Amino acid sequence: MRFLLVVLVSLLCAPAVAQINLSVSGIVLDSTTFQALPFVAVQIKSKPIGISTTETGTFSITCSKGDTLVFTRLGYKPVLLKITKANDRLRIMLAEDTKLLKDVTVYADYHIKGLDDWKKDLPPNTQVQIKKQALEPLPNEVAVFGPGITIGLGGKDKTKNKRDELSRTETYRKTISDPETKKQLISLYNLTEEQYNKKLERFNEENPDVFYLTSPQEIITMMIQFFALKD
Repeated sequence: MRFLLVVLVSLLCAPAVAQINLSVSGIVLDSTTFQALPFVAVQIKSKPIGISTTETGTFSITCSKGDTLVFTRLGYKPVLLKITKANDRLRIMLAEDTKLLKDVTVYADYHIKGLDDWKKDLPPNTQVQIKKQALEPLPNEVAVFGPGITIGLGGKDKTKNKRDELSRTETYRKTISDPETKKQLISLYNLTEEQYNKKLERFNEENPDVFYLTSPQEIITMMIQFFALKD
């Protein structure tokens, strides 16, 4: 009798503790233009699980019943969705966050000034002396792109290595040096300057492949997903 009672109690409790895995998929759109939004971070709240939408705005993720999905993209208000059942036709609408966008400054591609450009900025009749001297890199020179990033540039042709490395990491360097990226991440996660720098340093150390990505939005999506994780 006691054995039967234990079995019955176990059977009754089993559904309560078992986690039901659900497949959820759909598309994320801009709520104003209805355009698909690529590289939106899709994170399971309070869990180290996340993906990003494809270039066509679609996503597919496996989660548990009762989980909350958080959809985040810089410049947009986050959307939270509690999952109660499997669904393959979700349509998530993200609205622009005008509070974040109103002070955005748009920067053109970097322009390196030549000698003639510098001369134009000088006072009239200024004498300019040109020294023709090859610049030699220091021994064991490294390229430093931000907190936690130091890439060795040794080898037979150090100057060429440096030029190639800077070219390959150009998108990443521009993305993390953009003050708006920093400003919006700090605002999104309510961080202090010190907390932001520590997060960025850990992100750089744990994601070395990100240096060579060529899509700014993909880089930002990875940063959003990483910054969402609790320390």
